[in-house]
Amino acid sequence: MKPTPKQKNMAVFFDALAHPRRQMIIQVLQETGHRGMPFHRLQKRTGLSPATLSFHLGKMNAGEILNRKIKGPETWLSLDPTPFARFSTPPVLA
Repeated sequence: MKPTPKQKNMAVFFDALAHPRRQMIIQVLQETGHRGMPFHRLQKRTGLSPATLSFHLGKMNAGEILNRKIKGPETWLSLDPTPFARFSTPPVLA
């Protein structure tokens, strides 16, 4: 038996959530709501180096839990609620 595409997507989604620093980033972004915040402000709020923050944002982006918008010279980040809703339904146990 091989994992289904949905199972593979779920694994990437949960990997995007599976680190304490990513949990911290999620908490900060939840506080901003749909408007989000620019990268430099998120970096300042979390205290992570730009490289470390970029690494974790890359993992979160792979899990499709981020929205990114370019506004002038800044990249704004916010949480995308769609995958949270998609994977919040409990699995069917046979």
